[in-house]
Amino acid sequence: MSHLLDNMIWQAITTGNKDIAVVDGDAGFYRPEIAPFAAMKVWNEANLDKLHALLSSGRRVALSYLNESKLDVNKWQVLHHLDCCQMVYERPVDSFVTSQSPLIISLADEHIPQMLELTALTKPGPFFERTIEFGNYFGIFKENKLVAMAGQRMHPVPYMEVSAVCTHPDHRGHGYAKALMLHVMKLILDNSFTPFLHVLTSNTGAIQLYESIGFRIRTRLWIDMVKRL
Repeated sequence: MSHLLDNMIWQAITTGNKDIAVVDGDAGFYRPEIAPFAAMKVWNEANLDKLHALLSSGRRVALSYLNESKLDVNKWQVLHHLDCCQMVYERPVDSFVTSQSPLIISLADEHIPQMLELTALTKPGPFFERTIEFGNYFGIFKENKLVAMAGQRMHPVPYMEVSAVCTHPDHRGHGYAKALMLHVMKLILDNSFTPFLHVLTSNTGAIQLYESIGFRIRTRLWIDMVKRL
């Protein structure tokens, strides 16, 4: 039996994130200024054609799937191919409070330029002008400069994704990323949802960090950034 998170983008845009998505029948996508992700209720040729028809020529979207799939080269161009692990929070940690917790502040529209600058430098995943609309992004500042952040993204009820976890290279080694993750996770758990996240399979250091916090690898999946021809 398939797991709800096997098709997490579709589940998210039809449940917890439906207010920031466009869905028509069995295909849909997030609003382009918020996130690049698109999905189908069931991965098949007919629904791929529906998605293709929904998108404008040249539109770039990210698709996820459990088994590597071949797209019609006359309709889609694969730009990036990412091999990822999907991890789900499984066990409690000793405490959600760290020595860095007092430094954490909620991020708002006024912080978007710095959020875009930090994510462009550290590349934690797609982060756009209005990605903040997913809600609950938090950061740590040093001398009025955003040096670390984390937030939530896809919301396939009853799961909530921890995302945009990043730290400026000059400020690593202080536990900022872990503190921010724990802060976001506590909010998710307090609302009776289950945290999950995605990480590149090759990023063994991050995987070890997430495992120490209480995540486990649920499955391996692929995410492709593609262009609609």
